[in-house]
Amino acid sequence: MRAALRHLCEKGIEALKPQRVLSRAARDGFVYREREVWRRPVISKRVANDLRKRALRDGTFGSFDTTTGVGWDPTWDFAVMRNQFQAVRYGRMQPKKKTKRERTREERALKIEEKLEDRLEKMEEYYTEKERFRVKDTSFEAQYKAMMRGTGGAGPPS
Repeated sequence: MRAALRHLCEKGIEALKPQRVLSRAARDGFVYREREVWRRPVISKRVANDLRKRALRDGTFGSFDTTTGVGWDPTWDFAVMRNQFQAVRYGRMQPKKKTKRERTREERALKIEEKLEDRLEKMEEYYTEKERFRVKDTSFEAQYKAMMRGTGGAGPPS
């Protein structure tokens, strides 16, 4: 029989749990203050999972025979896989932070819609202002060039 099975037969679920024990007060000739410390489980989680999987494969999951060491008791699952049975594992659950672009998407969309509403008036204002400040050249040379281009009045017939 494997040592892990022997420990399960002798101690049961206590073999799968860490134990809180009182430490030795004296060691190597030095005297230390006694305190409680945690000792690791007698059977590691990896070995316990191996035994559980074997019981599932063999079809003996659900009961444990202490004389032969065959099977697996379902109440031991909580001791081996404690975190799978807790609703909150690491404090409180928070939604993902996402990138700043994703977080502010709605705000940016509203801002764009507001600006689109008055875009036509602003464009009209911009072009009228640009036309107003444009320097109009009234010299003979400017008029001659405009006539040659075909813009700006009476030119030679073409």
